[in-house]
Amino acid sequence: MAERRAAAETAAWAGTESKADRRTRKENKTAADSERSGADFVVVITCLEGSKHEPQPQSHSQTHNTHRHRMPRATSHDVALPPTQDDLTVAQSRSKSNTLNSQRNGVGAGGTGTFGGYSNGKSGSDKLTKLQMILEAFGLRNQSQNREPTSKDIGTLIMLGVMFLVFVISVTGFFVMWFTEYYNNTMLENLVLAENSDTAKNWLNPDPKFDTLLKAHIFHYPNIQDYLAGRAEKIQIRDMGPLVYQEHTVKDEVSFNKNFTVTFRDHKSYKFLPEKSSIREDDVLLVPNVPLISAAGHVKRMPIGTRLLSGMLINGFNEPLFKNLTAAEYLWGYEDKIIKLKSLGKGKRRFGLLMSRNGTSVDSVQVNTGEDDITKYSTITQFNGMPQLDYWEGEKCNRIDGSEPSMFSPNLLQTRDTVHVFLQVLCRKVPLHFEKEVTIYDDIDVLRYRTPMDVFDHPSENPANQCYCTNTERCLPSGVINATKCYGDSPIFPSFPHFFSGDPVLYKIFDGIKPDAELHQTYADIHPRFGFPISGASRVQINIMLDKTPLLRNQGARLENATILPLMWIEITSGDFSDEMLHMLYVSTFGLDAIQLALKYGTLLIAVTTFSLIVAGVYYLNSKREEGLQESKSSAELEALNGGVVMVQVQHFNLPAPCAPSA
Repeated sequence: MAERRAAAETAAWAGTESKADRRTRKENKTAADSERSGADFVVVITCLEGSKHEPQPQSHSQTHNTHRHRMPRATSHDVALPPTQDDLTVAQSRSKSNTLNSQRNGVGAGGTGTFGGYSNGKSGSDKLTKLQMILEAFGLRNQSQNREPTSKDIGTLIMLGVMFLVFVISVTGFFVMWFTEYYNNTMLENLVLAENSDTAKNWLNPDPKFDTLLKAHIFHYPNIQDYLAGRAEKIQIRDMGPLVYQEHTVKDEVSFNKNFTVTFRDHKSYKFLPEKSSIREDDVLLVPNVPLISAAGHVKRMPIGTRLLSGMLINGFNEPLFKNLTAAEYLWGYEDKIIKLKSLGKGKRRFGLLMSRNGTSVDSVQVNTGEDDITKYSTITQFNGMPQLDYWEGEKCNRIDGSEPSMFSPNLLQTRDTVHVFLQVLCRKVPLHFEKEVTIYDDIDVLRYRTPMDVFDHPSENPANQCYCTNTERCLPSGVINATKCYGDSPIFPSFPHFFSGDPVLYKIFDGIKPDAELHQTYADIHPRFGFPISGASRVQINIMLDKTPLLRNQGARLENATILPLMWIEITSGDFSDEMLHMLYVSTFGLDAIQLALKYGTLLIAVTTFSLIVAGVYYLNSKREEGLQESKSSAELEALNGGVVMVQVQHFNLPAPCAPSA
């Protein structure tokens, strides 16, 4: 009873103490205990209903030797007793989880890592390193432990970084391959005619295995004398040929210019191929006397004195209107008396329909090399030193900005738009319309272009041809073009072979003219990537117009004035490709196409795959982080339900932790 009374008096005395006295007494006792132990200790604050215990120091060694025991709660009728050894054991067993929770959740005012305004050993103002912040963003860093990242954390971060880098590269490649022409333009850079490049060297002096074939068809007039004498109703005309020649072309007088152009003259040589020909070169044919018919027009335009003198000389030669010549003479030249006249031949002694093609051309051509702009590749910029022609009426028809026939800009082919070719034999550019995609040589896909049917139509049917008739003496029916000025005032009227697509009035007096699109229309099978013709045929017929001047009136009395006499037609085709060449062409074509497809779909697949992995990885890491946060929250709630014991670990500090007095 005496002890109980004493305890009651002590409690009453404690209740009368001021708050400042109690705080001072607690601090002094805590400091004394800390000095005695010289080690870390734990301050245990137990907030009870209606009373409060003083903090009691407890060494770690003592705590580990005690038994776990539930600390009784004081009621409003009991006096608060100092904590027992079992109570301290309970506090020590919960120290680890509570300490982690206090660090994670920022226990204390403002979430700064303090408890009741006192530091818990880790300052809330500590800065996180950049690596820790990155790891924390991905859920890879243990925030509660605030530890340095492990090798596993860094490895995971590196793996995500590599996947992200691969994703960025693949997406970039995807857009480049699908939405730009970077790949094609890179391949086309090898086609430009840069000086001293391999492409330019092969173009200037190509290998003979790439030679073209020239096929000449000569029109033979077997019954012309009977017709002129009135013994035949129509002129029989026979297509004799072809005579096939291997055509080898090199560039002569070459000059690379600073404005990304190259100027040159074609130098051609021919080799007769009898095994491919239908007739021999020494076969004799009855053909129109071209020098005589041409001289008639020239003499008519001479001054009267010169005209009379030249007419007398030509009549003295007794040249027939049609004469017998061998095929070789007719094509490659023979000595002619009329040509030897200074007023007509201008110093020449020989005449042949193809004589000007054999050797170095009299015409110089300038083309764009494509170095500054691949879309300008092979476009003709000058002809005989002039940026445009002067044969026709108006700028449109005198423009020469067509492609050189042996090569086209691949960029122009991609849109399948009309391309233009400048043909020297016509002295004008000719359009080629895209027809279809075809497969040749069994495996190679090409783009087929054809000349339109109305390219030589009369202006009444094709108004675009008006400028080709305005500046000429005669505008003939559809099917021929007046190229007199282009051929030195000789009455040359080119057309398609057998007057294909022409007005039938042109050949109403002939028996043997049979137009056929498959045989007589010009077409080109162009490689879609490289822009050079792999196959095709350029077909042109040379005709001469008969002008019934006094020089010819006696011999051509039955012929109408302005009658068009067909002379010959030529066909330029690709040579015969060997199996080795076809295999090389196939590999180069499908090899580049396969690489392009692999890059296009490969980048797409890699982009989708890496994006999926990144999304899955981030989702997994966020899920793990959410699970960890949920477990921490559950642990904190469980500890709060088990009792009101809160532990703060302190090193060499006296931490008073007062509780609010009970009401």
